[in-house]
Amino acid sequence: MQESIEERTHIFQMLIDNVPVVIFRINKDGIFTRSVGLGLKVFGVKDNESVGKNIFELYPAAGTRMRRALAGESLKFITNMEIQGKIIFLDVMLSPDPFDEGGVIGTLLDITQQNGVEEELRKAKIKLGQTVDLLNTGEEISKTGGWEYDVASDLVYRTKNMKLLLGINEETTSLNDAAILYEDDGAELIREGMKNAIENQMSYDIEIMPKGTQKCFRSIGIPIVENGKTVRVVGAVTDITEIKQVEKELLKAKQIAENAAMAKQQFLSNMSHEIRTPMNAVIGITNLLLQENPKPEQVDSLKILKVSSESLLDLINDVLDYNKIESGKMLFEQIDFNLIELVNSIKETHYLKAKEKGLKFKIKVDSDLPAMIVGDPIRLMQILNNLVSNAIKFTNDGSVILDLSLNSLLGNLVDINFVVTDTGIGIDANNKDYIFESFTQESTNTTKVFGGTGLGLAITKRLIEMLGNEISVKSSIGVGSSFSFNLQFKKSKKKRDNVNLPESPFNFSSLAGYKVLLVEDNEINVIVASKFMQKWGLHIDCAWTGTEAVEKVIENHYDLVLMDLEMPKMDGFEATKVIRSIADDKFKQLPIIALTASLLTEISKQILEAGIDDYVAKPFSPTELHAKIRLHLQIS
Repeated sequence: MQESIEERTHIFQMLIDNVPVVIFRINKDGIFTRSVGLGLKVFGVKDNESVGKNIFELYPAAGTRMRRALAGESLKFITNMEIQGKIIFLDVMLSPDPFDEGGVIGTLLDITQQNGVEEELRKAKIKLGQTVDLLNTGEEISKTGGWEYDVASDLVYRTKNMKLLLGINEETTSLNDAAILYEDDGAELIREGMKNAIENQMSYDIEIMPKGTQKCFRSIGIPIVENGKTVRVVGAVTDITEIKQVEKELLKAKQIAENAAMAKQQFLSNMSHEIRTPMNAVIGITNLLLQENPKPEQVDSLKILKVSSESLLDLINDVLDYNKIESGKMLFEQIDFNLIELVNSIKETHYLKAKEKGLKFKIKVDSDLPAMIVGDPIRLMQILNNLVSNAIKFTNDGSVILDLSLNSLLGNLVDINFVVTDTGIGIDANNKDYIFESFTQESTNTTKVFGGTGLGLAITKRLIEMLGNEISVKSSIGVGSSFSFNLQFKKSKKKRDNVNLPESPFNFSSLAGYKVLLVEDNEINVIVASKFMQKWGLHIDCAWTGTEAVEKVIENHYDLVLMDLEMPKMDGFEATKVIRSIADDKFKQLPIIALTASLLTEISKQILEAGIDDYVAKPFSPTELHAKIRLHLQIS
């Protein structure tokens, strides 16, 4: 360390002894505190001879700039002054003194004699050569070549690496000769790009292929404008062959991954359909048997069968939804829907289960809430169904309440607060976050006693988060739980449907006097659906294909059509489109309700485009099917 300081001191001393420079320091009052250097000879003074003297008195001409420097400004300038009748030129630098607050440290270099011009020129040439070598190295590493086009002479100048990229020796050429080195479409792109650069002063960035190669180049051109006119165009060409190859491989890998994901989704969808079809029969027949006064010793067995089949259906739905969320395929609609009708559907869905357990199931809706709003009714219903279903499952005595209240109404935006409260078993404070994790429940004992996959709350939480909010829970062991969240919707411009929240949510009122066409290609489904609807007094006619359905609708009068969507040859979508296209208005107004094992979010767009009025999922709930038929037949 000491040797380094001594070495630097020695070098510094050599500089001030041999170079015509003056190094000086001025304090804040303008007094010299140091002045050394060979350059002092020009002024006829010795080292530190000026110390203690005022610079403004010695050199009045320097006053303005020195005051600026004393004010803290760094200056670099060339000036001249007369000393002993001789004009000398000085290169001056002034900077704040880091060791003397308010002071200035400065240098003066006598540049009157340009004896060192040739040396500086030589150094400049060396530096330029080094810069060129550096640029060439940079071009070689990046597989880039530079070029410049002179408009006046119509000459293109190429760098060394540009020639290497093209495999040519010519350093200069005409623009046309430069362009024809590339494939025809590339040559045309170059001509168009250069024309735009010259005439409109616009840069270009294109991809071109040299003739006779499989290489791909990226070419960039930038116009140099002087006095409003393009005089030159400079640019670079980069070999991006490897990059394009990597892009192709990435796209191929992406396609393979997407195909795999699609195959997985298709498999799950197909499995869902295949499982739902027999499940429809199991659940439907079970519901029928329970309504046909079974023997007392059969009731428990039928209830077990019903609960088991419904649990299996819930499992199928949960797995499908969870897969969609994890794969990023979950989509949300923005459609008009009746909030009161949605809540009514939830009440009808869970009324019987709550009644079976001896629970009071109440729904409270704030009278200030608009009935018609815009959002995704299917996902909202899924969230609320999950929470209400859980509340009923984990409550053995007391009540379950779904409460909807207006949080705020700002312009066209409606902020709604949803709360599901129960008097069930409650949740330990330490497990409140744990219950929202996938495939988990509060405890293993919960799973043993109540069953379930542990996906319901995880899906609910993710759906609410994807809709831009969070779910919170308050709970006490043995007292109950309360799940709450806010969601924002837009006010609908559509008029409110005449749907009210009924006092008695479950009422299989007679539907006698109406004729319904059931379009279904599965015999078991036909038997199940027909038996229910015949019990409600409906006259049922059947069609086994979409083509037969169209023919029967044209030949007969029906008050409503129940349309299966998955049929061979002509499916339910196509059949509905054909019916809607018939000129008579009665076919456009005929209520058509879809029956399908697919999830609505998967087919909602197709349903809308086909002109289908409503949707009932398989296996269907008798209460939902009855309510939908009653709604579209406009039976109060």
